[in-house]
Amino acid sequence: MADHTPTFADICSAIADGQVAATIEDSMYQLNVYELRRYLNKFRSLPVVSSADGQDSSPHSDIQNWSVPIQSSVA
Repeated sequence: MADHTPTFADICSAIADGQVAATIEDSMYQLNVYELRRYLNKFRSLPVVSSADGQDSSPHSDIQNWSVPIQSSVA
């Protein structure tokens, strides 16, 4: 399943199959963004780990490239 771009139909099927938790309120499905992310991450390949030869030995040498997680919601 790696390197497959999921479609809207894939997500709908995953909800119908119970692979993505969803609740129904009125006529709308509500999804937890973390559940959706967990499902979508199944389609991504894991990064290739290369040897550390020639790299900086400091564990925090790339501190400027760190990202900060954010929370978002859809109303």
